[in-house]
Amino acid sequence: MLTQSNLWLAAQKLANIQMQYAKSGRTLNEAALCGAKDFVEWQHYPNNDLADVNSGYEFYYHAHSADEMPDGEHGHFHVIKRDAQSFHHLVGIALNQKGLPTRLFTTNQWVTGEEMIDSDLVIKSLKSFEMVVKGRMAPVSNWVGALIQLFSTDIEKLIVDRDQKIASMEVEFGGRALVLNSRKHHVLTECKIDLLGRLSENLLVVNS
Repeated sequence: MLTQSNLWLAAQKLANIQMQYAKSGRTLNEAALCGAKDFVEWQHYPNNDLADVNSGYEFYYHAHSADEMPDGEHGHFHVIKRDAQSFHHLVGIALNQKGLPTRLFTTNQWVTGEEMIDSDLVIKSLKSFEMVVKGRMAPVSNWVGALIQLFSTDIEKLIVDRDQKIASMEVEFGGRALVLNSRKHHVLTECKIDLLGRLSENLLVVNS
């Protein structure tokens, strides 16, 4: 169960990681590139994605071509849960040029090639998200985990709304497969977020 104390801890972790990068003169975007000198469109960072084979959770950072990227967006994380035979997408997290998260989103099935499962199962995976990562990408992994926890309510709503949108589109398209493979529908649900506002809100609640 997500308590106010859990939210405070997540906010504290996020704030500390952001401050550490700021002190070193780096942004979270730069850290997400895992030491790469160039940021190449569509390429995954790190190259083979960052995965915790024990938990099945993984993520990667990338960017689309410039004409497909929202104004001011640098790139985004795709967060995934994988099992022995398939995987499903949990959430996308977009960053601006300063390395701050600005948008959360869900994607259509064809985008990542996932197995589209019911929202309740995705949310169950979301609530259990935890990755054990060592080395230079450990802070990035911790940041992703803390952000998912801090914005869990927002993400859960996006996932539920995703299923509702798919159900509505099935009537319009004449079948689920046609919806899930529609190249006209890349992002199914999304919302803007304010990290600094959420941090202040949760850190002040405990300290007041």
